[in-house]
Amino acid sequence: MVFSEFIYNWLLRIDTSGHIEIWPSLLVFFVVVSMVYLVQFINKERRLPPGPWGYPLLGSSSLLNFLPPTKEFYKAMAKKFGSTCSIRIGRKLVVVLSDYLTIRQAFKREEFTGRPSSGFSYLIQNYGIINSEGQMWKSQRRFLHDQLRTFGMKLFGSGKEKMETRIMGEVESLLRNLAKTESEPTDLNAPFSLAITNVICSLLMSVRFKQDDPRFIRFTELIEEGFKLFSNVMMVGDFPFLRHLPGFNSACKKIEQNKEEMGGFFQEMVNQHRDTFDPEHMRDLIDTYLLEIKKAESEGRILFCGKDCDRQMQQIIGDIYSAGMETIKTTLLWYVVYMLHNPGVLKRMQDELDAVVGRERLPQLSDQAFLPYTECVINEVLRISSIVPLGTTHATTK
Repeated sequence: MVFSEFIYNWLLRIDTSGHIEIWPSLLVFFVVVSMVYLVQFINKERRLPPGPWGYPLLGSSSLLNFLPPTKEFYKAMAKKFGSTCSIRIGRKLVVVLSDYLTIRQAFKREEFTGRPSSGFSYLIQNYGIINSEGQMWKSQRRFLHDQLRTFGMKLFGSGKEKMETRIMGEVESLLRNLAKTESEPTDLNAPFSLAITNVICSLLMSVRFKQDDPRFIRFTELIEEGFKLFSNVMMVGDFPFLRHLPGFNSACKKIEQNKEEMGGFFQEMVNQHRDTFDPEHMRDLIDTYLLEIKKAESEGRILFCGKDCDRQMQQIIGDIYSAGMETIKTTLLWYVVYMLHNPGVLKRMQDELDAVVGRERLPQLSDQAFLPYTECVINEVLRISSIVPLGTTHATTK
């Protein structure tokens, strides 16, 4: 109270000539308020896990180039400050966990299941599964887990053989396409993308593409361009003013356009399924969603927390497809690179496959127990390639 009265009287101080000395007073007021804010900021920082010093509002001086932090940056932080450390990225406080046990303990708790807001949160609006949180995330995770298991996304039990047949059919098609190259130098991006896309899309919407299908070509372009654009403008969420700069602004608009185009294709698939829907014959994931929507309507239940059902299906399809296709393709490309640079490992693995499987058929999941070296090679490639080293960013809900 005394401090506020002092500031008020200072601002209204009048000299002997009767003029209000407002500018000196405003300057003093600004300095005092800034000092109070700075003291509060420093006291708050002291209670946080250790980390690099940062400027108020701007964050760590190491990130003022407005580039997203890399895996190496966080590894260096952990080495210097410990397995639990903190950093300010723009206005956001980020706590970095780099210890296995700490991560497991944190992710067991519901308070860590949130998703941080980003520069593109307005595009997603809590739809889908990757960027949703709360009750929406819980219900969708449970539903997707059950339905994907029904379609064979598990190691054991009924339905597994159907999924294995899908995959083996696309592998055979991939091998035939590669054989046509006659040992010529080949970019593996397109053939790998086609095989993976057909497995995922058959599961999601009963669609299978050919190599020259313009829909597949455009589909692949949108996914690859989307990942590049997101990595280029990732810092917009931490520094919102970047959205108005020329390079960032055009990239943000392009992301919105691409999302609308892909959403239109997914909606077309949903409409086709709705027109041919048979509740006695579930073809794919879209059908299971349509059945759940009809059940909810007949029972008077609110589905998707009251959100638009078609929009939710669009986002779910996009989440599963984009996350699955790009990660599997990138892993396979890294696998090829490591085998080319480690011919001894490749030969030993081939010898094991020849001894157990032979060359008259493809390997099956039932062979896994008899292929320990092959399994070790696959796991090692997954470990050292580490295509998503930072994982999906989490936020606390409390």
